[in-house]
Amino acid sequence: MTVFFLAMKKINEQFLISNMKRITFITISLVLIMGVSCSSPKKEKSTATKEVATSIEPMVEEANPGKKLYKDKGCVVCHQVNTKLVGPAIKDIAAAYSGNKAGLTAFLRGEGKAIVDPSLASVMQPQIAITKALPAEELDEIVNYILSNK
Repeated sequence: MTVFFLAMKKINEQFLISNMKRITFITISLVLIMGVSCSSPKKEKSTATKEVATSIEPMVEEANPGKKLYKDKGCVVCHQVNTKLVGPAIKDIAAAYSGNKAGLTAFLRGEGKAIVDPSLASVMQPQIAITKALPAEELDEIVNYILSNK
């Protein structure tokens, strides 16, 4: 009789082990399937978003030549739209010169004083030589772009 109980115990252990293996296998499979199916659309969306952004960027620059000039002349190196880097943010400049386009133009021509952050005026002086040399139309486009960022 003990042999019978030992045999039953062995069968029961094997049954439990094989069921645990099945459950583990099924669980791992489901996790992998869910992981793969959930991550694929994100990659496609980011690629699609990049493609749309890349195709829209030239249209935006065509619509706003001042933005293109602003980038091409190197202004963006020191002045970001929302963040103060070396110089004040474009939004801060636009706010300070709001309704004073002539004042901003005069400053960029080297004929006016800095009103946004006068302590940084000496840092801007080497770049004033660049903005002074710009044709009036290009400088006007850059000024319009800056003032449009309120």
